[in-house]
Amino acid sequence: MLKPMLALATLVALAAPASAETVLILAGHVITDASKPMRGPSTITVTDGRITAIIDGLARAGPGTRVIDLSAKTVLPGLIDVHVHLTGDPGGDFRNEAVDSTESTVVTGAKNARITALAGFTTVRDLGSAPLAGFALRDGTAKGFIPGPRILSAGSAISIIGGHGDVSGFRPEVNAVLDG
Repeated sequence: MLKPMLALATLVALAAPASAETVLILAGHVITDASKPMRGPSTITVTDGRITAIIDGLARAGPGTRVIDLSAKTVLPGLIDVHVHLTGDPGGDFRNEAVDSTESTVVTGAKNARITALAGFTTVRDLGSAPLAGFALRDGTAKGFIPGPRILSAGSAISIIGGHGDVSGFRPEVNAVLDG
């Protein structure tokens, strides 16, 4: 049975020090390549925020070396999702998308970006966000202001009225008054 998995790239980001430091990540299993069998207990060495070695077995740390003990976990490379909607609230009322401000969707997006990174995704393509909201999220995560994955933002959706990307749910004349 597979143990809970953690994305290696997420761990490297967590292990990245403010100053030069070596961190050992002790992993119960490591997936380095989807086409190869999973490795058993391994030690991942991270120096200056970069993986410098992965060796078989759980090594002992020297003095002053920080250790992240994940010996009961499976560690894997960061995942990529090319179709996400970070600024939408999957548990919310769909009709709110017609009246929520762009600023509000950025706050929702910040929450979802953090959850997405914690789930092991290190890169996502965000599709169909409110005008400029996806770009604000992209810039916020890139600058380290918001915890989250690398975001490739496609911006606003393009759709015909009543099509898949039309989230207003209103007739065109009602939208004209709302946009007024």
